[in-house]
Amino acid sequence: MDREQQILSFIRRNPFVSQQELADAIGISRSAVAGYVAALTRKGSIRGRAYVLAEEGSVLCIGGANLDSKARGKQPLRLGASNPVAVAESCGGVARNIAANLAALSARVSLLTAVGDDKAGGWLLERTASQGVDIGPSLVLSGEKTGSYTAILGEDGELFIAFADMDIYERITPDTLEEKWPHIAASKLVVADANLPAASLAWLARRCGDANLPLFVDPISPEKAKKLPDRLDGIAAVFPNLAEARQLAGRGDDEPPADGGVAEWAELARLILARGAGHVLITLGKHGAYCAGPDGELHLPALPVKVVDVTGAGDAFLAGVAYGVLRGEAFADACRSGLAAARIALETASSSSEQLNEERLAEAVRAAKI
Repeated sequence: MDREQQILSFIRRNPFVSQQELADAIGISRSAVAGYVAALTRKGSIRGRAYVLAEEGSVLCIGGANLDSKARGKQPLRLGASNPVAVAESCGGVARNIAANLAALSARVSLLTAVGDDKAGGWLLERTASQGVDIGPSLVLSGEKTGSYTAILGEDGELFIAFADMDIYERITPDTLEEKWPHIAASKLVVADANLPAASLAWLARRCGDANLPLFVDPISPEKAKKLPDRLDGIAAVFPNLAEARQLAGRGDDEPPADGGVAEWAELARLILARGAGHVLITLGKHGAYCAGPDGELHLPALPVKVVDVTGAGDAFLAGVAYGVLRGEAFADACRSGLAAARIALETASSSSEQLNEERLAEAVRAAKI
């Protein structure tokens, strides 16, 4: 056993062991131990103080954690008028929802987000931790306001309009990510959302690409998709919906919104792949998903479902795909897991489905025969 493995073995038994205790146990100088520890930290094998060990198969989600408010219409919505609605509040945020879904699927997952030192921020982190997510990498910023997302849903559960207050995520800068690099490098997979500043998304793509660390990116909206760098090299997979895919493909805001079907989906995917992305997985609502990458292209139809609430379905899809990839599945098979996870999410009113687990996901895949 080499020195690094000896040190890791002692740290596994006691994460709070001192460098002097390691030196005495192994029979080398304390300064030599410090050198080995620094090397292990750079590699991502241990993370920061107290020697936080990298866990095999772990995921780090970076981005939004919001207070979600959803108002669902009790009748068809009318602009310029008072509409009767039912209002519910819950934890939200793309990165947070994906992390919670992955934890529900028994993945080892951490969250790097930014919240204010307010009641909403404390509640978000406490609730997220209770769902099995490691919130250790997250930032609590004094004097800042926790992000919020307010969605207005039609009586059919479809999104009518939404409002987002996300300024706090501008604080997750490249310098912040550099400080958190040991946490990032210790992961097997990184998931980021476009709540991050453009400079931070570019930094992540570059560093993850250099480290051969798979990076999944959710563009969130056509406007936020503009934050992604011109070249998408270093991004293993990008997960746009149709409107976001049109933006990423350079179609522009003035293009006609009509859905061109498989021919359009294929063209959009190829244009995004040409920007350097490893894989493109376009979510298409009732039309399912279109997956493209080095191994080819595939359209998978949506699964039959009685929609309760569309909010969070895309997050569940990405989590399902990540779950499949972590299990060694090809992207086409992982995409099937993503559709099954999205179906489960669509059947509930929660942004991160409390009904999602490994057994139910497997049952949904088998039942759908996808």
